[in-house]
Amino acid sequence: MKKRTTSATILLLIVAVLVAGCSEEKKKERQPVSVSVQKVVETGDLEVFAYSGTIEESKSTPLSFPVVGTVTKVYVSEGDFVSRGQVIAELNSESYQLAYEMALATLKQAEDAMKRLEPMYRNGNLPEIKYIEAQTGLMQAKSATALAKKNITDSRLISPVSGYVGTRSIDPGMTAMPNLTSITIVEISTVFAKVPVPENEISKVKKGLKAKVRVSALEDEEFTGSVEEIGVMADYLAHTYKVKIGLVNKNKDLKPGMVCSVVLEDGTSRTGFIIPANAISTDAQQKTFVFVAQNGRAVKRYIETGALRKNGIEVTGGLTSNDMIIISGLSRLADGMAIKVVNGNTTTTGDK
Repeated sequence: MKKRTTSATILLLIVAVLVAGCSEEKKKERQPVSVSVQKVVETGDLEVFAYSGTIEESKSTPLSFPVVGTVTKVYVSEGDFVSRGQVIAELNSESYQLAYEMALATLKQAEDAMKRLEPMYRNGNLPEIKYIEAQTGLMQAKSATALAKKNITDSRLISPVSGYVGTRSIDPGMTAMPNLTSITIVEISTVFAKVPVPENEISKVKKGLKAKVRVSALEDEEFTGSVEEIGVMADYLAHTYKVKIGLVNKNKDLKPGMVCSVVLEDGTSRTGFIIPANAISTDAQQKTFVFVAQNGRAVKRYIETGALRKNGIEVTGGLTSNDMIIISGLSRLADGMAIKVVNGNTTTTGDK
């Protein structure tokens, strides 16, 4: 009998502990989560587009030897400035020189033959066919001589433009091949900031659109330019179009390959909502949502987002003016959970 009483007492104690624990848990669950909120207001401001891109030269001229040969001299290095008409490399032209001398000797022989045969042809002492053969031989000798002379000239690589040596792929002793780029000359007095623009934004980009370009390699120095080229063929994988912004490179500080950030402003006013990026979350179905403070509760609200703006992210649907969005304490929130606002009402501001 005592054993049964003892067991019943222990069971009652366990139940009491569990009930007390549940009560404590319920008390904890009822505790509201402290959050900060921000009022959503409609803003009318300039529409801007932000992209990342790279600096590239405004003009690139690949140079190659028209003839095959062994490189004997290279007069420039990468980064050197060259002027139009400057000799920048040479091939061994000995064989071409010998070929020219042989062609020149043949030409003199053909000219001498014509001098001897022409009076005979005029006097009727030479058949016409012989005279035509002599004329043909002279023309062939002239062409062969001109070709041999051109080969000598082509053994010297001459820059057709002024600019900087971008790449150099030849050294003395190497064999240069026709149509294989040996040296590339680039023009960097003006450069381009090349950026990929998504297909849903390319229709808003027009030639002449003003742009601000910042280059991290130059301590975020800012350059201003305008859109000069807009691609018409999309990248099949990224679905973007190439847009080039022209920049004046007065001090030659901008170098091809530098990474840059670009902001375009189209000059037109656009009305909408801008909210902080940290207020936006994504669920398991990849749907974008925010929490809105409503009657002391956190209410989950699905939204539609637009472009990235200076002060946050554009919202195109799902919010109304004066909604109070929650901007902190999000990791502890669930739909319908009680909240406690710990900051005053703050309003969002648009791009300025």
